[in-house]
Amino acid sequence: MNYLLFLIIFFLVSLVLTFLLWKIGDRYKIYDLATKDLLKIHQKSISCLGGLAMILTVIIVFSLKMILERNFIWQIFGIMIGGVLIFLLGFRDDLKWRDKVKIKPIYKFIFLILFSGLSALILLIVGMKVEFILTFVYIFVLINAINYQDGMDGIAGGVVIISLISFLILSNLVLLGSPLNSLVPLICLVLIGAILGFLIFNFPPAKIFMGDSGAYFLGFILAVLAMIFSKPYSFSSILGLIFILGLPLFDGIFTNIRRLLKKKSIFLGDREHFYDKMINKGFSIRKTVFISYFLQTISVLLGLLIYLYV
Repeated sequence: MNYLLFLIIFFLVSLVLTFLLWKIGDRYKIYDLATKDLLKIHQKSISCLGGLAMILTVIIVFSLKMILERNFIWQIFGIMIGGVLIFLLGFRDDLKWRDKVKIKPIYKFIFLILFSGLSALILLIVGMKVEFILTFVYIFVLINAINYQDGMDGIAGGVVIISLISFLILSNLVLLGSPLNSLVPLICLVLIGAILGFLIFNFPPAKIFMGDSGAYFLGFILAVLAMIFSKPYSFSSILGLIFILGLPLFDGIFTNIRRLLKKKSIFLGDREHFYDKMINKGFSIRKTVFISYFLQTISVLLGLLIYLYV
């Protein structure tokens, strides 16, 4: 596979789709509204259709692959269906709840449990050779972890790309001879391209947001990849994957612990994430974004070393 050529193609597809959906969002006022909510730091309403651009890129590429090769691949089909379900859960939030200060946490919790479980079941049915409970946990944890990182322009997409690069490296080192050896690089490359096309319009100051839908979808794909590389009863593989997932996972864990200790719902946001603390210390948004990328890179490199050599 010519990685660079495919990456450029996927990037261009995403770039065009993101541009079109940015304009559509502005035209029909499909916005993340700028309100007095503490969680909303943007000064004007911004289109929240970036996640739609990313998932459409993935669906188009996966569909064309199966059509052109005249080969229906159940695993790809399952990933698309599971991803669409998780995306729709977030998209409902984007369209119905983005202008609401108060959300009933119990509703969100129930939907997250149901959709995470259903997506895990779909992956099992299509023969992904996953363990249901572990896959469910991966999906539930990671869709929330990536969503936590989507509180500042440019961070969520960038840190996910860094993790995807590590999974791409692992696929060429540990999946040789495996049926997944061609599938995993394709997943990584199409998603990297999709995110890069989106980041052109999301890097500070953002013209478009990925929304909960985009964050949930990215978390779902990371969960699929983490499940593929999980080794049963291997502490080093689990620890390595934790560091490969990196900053979103660590920040998510600390965020939930902090909220529980304060007797707050984990589903009601705040401005106490890592990136918020960097801003409070006087760093600009762009510097905070690059610091997040740097820390994610260090974490991922450490994770690769643990996974491969411990």
